[in-house]
Amino acid sequence: MKYIFSIFIIINLFLISCSESPLPEIPDKPVPEVEEEEVVEPPIVDIDESKLPKLNVVGRYLKNEAGEIVNLHGFAQTYSPFFNQNAWNNYNVAGCLSYNKRMINEIMSAGWKMNFVRMHMDPYWSNTLNVEPLRYEGHETFSQTRFKKYLDEVFVPMAEHAISKGLYVVFRPPGVSPERIAADDDYNKFLMLVWDIVSKHPKIKNNSDIMFELANEPINIKGPNGDYASSGQGHFDEMKKFCQNIVDKIRANSNNIIWVPGLAYQSSFSGFANNPIEGTNIGYAVHAYPGWYGSDTEEASPELGGEMGGGYESFQRGWDAQVKPVSDFAPILVTEMDWAPKKYNSSWGKSFTGEVGGPGFGANFKYIADITGNVSWLIFTECHHLAAFRNVEGTPGEYTFLNDPEACPWPTFHWYNEYATGVNGIESNLEKISVKGIDNQVQILTGDARNLIVQAHFSDGSTRYVTSDSEFDISDNFIITIDKSGRMSSLKD
Repeated sequence: MKYIFSIFIIINLFLISCSESPLPEIPDKPVPEVEEEEVVEPPIVDIDESKLPKLNVVGRYLKNEAGEIVNLHGFAQTYSPFFNQNAWNNYNVAGCLSYNKRMINEIMSAGWKMNFVRMHMDPYWSNTLNVEPLRYEGHETFSQTRFKKYLDEVFVPMAEHAISKGLYVVFRPPGVSPERIAADDDYNKFLMLVWDIVSKHPKIKNNSDIMFELANEPINIKGPNGDYASSGQGHFDEMKKFCQNIVDKIRANSNNIIWVPGLAYQSSFSGFANNPIEGTNIGYAVHAYPGWYGSDTEEASPELGGEMGGGYESFQRGWDAQVKPVSDFAPILVTEMDWAPKKYNSSWGKSFTGEVGGPGFGANFKYIADITGNVSWLIFTECHHLAAFRNVEGTPGEYTFLNDPEACPWPTFHWYNEYATGVNGIESNLEKISVKGIDNQVQILTGDARNLIVQAHFSDGSTRYVTSDSEFDISDNFIITIDKSGRMSSLKD
């Protein structure tokens, strides 16, 4: 259904500008030399055919073979005992597989309508034994031999199990990025090696059920002048080289879908708009936590800070500045994101669901993802919590992390169901439409923008956000333009 209406705008004449400050420089850390073990090639096995509907990147969308837009919704797993309630010890492969397969089974049995899982090929399995890592989840003690062994014994079997449950798999490489990276540095070469091994694997190569997220949370990259930063076109040009090196290595072996990270913990992407990664089946992997992009947070994030009070408008502006430049031409996969009131101590992000257009993180995130139109996403809630979820409404004043509407599991469970079934519970007649928070007038600065949130009101009292289904009739589009996301821009007086 399309919703058509006219809008009259009052314009205030005022110009504003803003600037982005780079993250502070962090000193280099020495990298120890580690003697590499003898490389043992994995056994030759027959190539597995894709078992799920084949997906490809077509323009700015992820699409199936019927040409339909597909946005994925899921969760994440990592495979060290530390993040799995110490369910096994001493590199016990059987224990790891038993626990994590059971988690997937119980999550799906709990009723979650999910269709992808982000799998961390945790360095617990690939670090050289009896050598202390230089940094948390660092790459400096990586062993090819151990990685190849456990790719066969842990990561591929887990991927096969997930696929059998209807879940696409997004592999993440071992560990986290150093705070400083550079094109052709040791970390760049490490990632090229990892993805060369993975993309050649006979059960992974050209298997469209399995996708690759190139790195986890790069922060600062060395620019053309030798400084390290997370913004600026010169630094993005270097990030393009860094990522293109890996993409080219993968493409020499396979055509699996690739998700490219940005800078500043995967929150900064704007420079890719001028110098995107080249090749086919390329999307961008985004992280989003409370406090990032100007969103509301009860507690400043340890990575990018933040505060409460920005609400929807601030969040949308931050998203438009950092993510929209790539979402305009490629699909987006949010591979880390969660929220909950900090009293639960059960989420990375400390905020609440809130309401669209108002304070809070969760509802505004979903709205922004939906109107962007090509955003897949997950919640980073630990698997044992997801498995324990029950769709039983909590009691105000006695809520828990799993049934509090202000924490991510409860609303996300129901949002995932709506995405999967296409049913939102609305069967009554449309009575009216409105722009949320606006009566007869809206003020906008000359040269600035404002985001309109269009609501449909139905006879049973329910409402639905229909901004992306609306058409805007403008009396003078030389003064004002409004795009499909409801972004209203003033062009002149």
